[in-house]
Amino acid sequence: MAAMDRRAELEGWIAKTRRLQRRLAIVYAALGAAAIALLAWSRPVGGFALFGVALVAICSFWVTAAHNAAHRQKLDELDRVADNDGKPLETGHRRWAPRER
Repeated sequence: MAAMDRRAELEGWIAKTRRLQRRLAIVYAALGAAAIALLAWSRPVGGFALFGVALVAICSFWVTAAHNAAHRQKLDELDRVADNDGKPLETGHRRWAPRER
């Protein structure tokens, strides 16, 4: 796959994930409001519902943010490969560095 095709694909995924986060924010806001209404009706049920909504919201935003971070990292890697005239990148990781004797 060409670098420009890969770049467009990654940018598309980032845009889709951002749209998903906006949609999730609307859904979790509505669920949070419902949980607060339940809280007025029954403290244990409303508290549990509010806790559940908060937990799922935090986890889902964490996961989608991690996906975007991974896609941005791949975009940066494509830039570094392009700056290196298309040659594979060399790593400074100790496992792959030449051994000193």
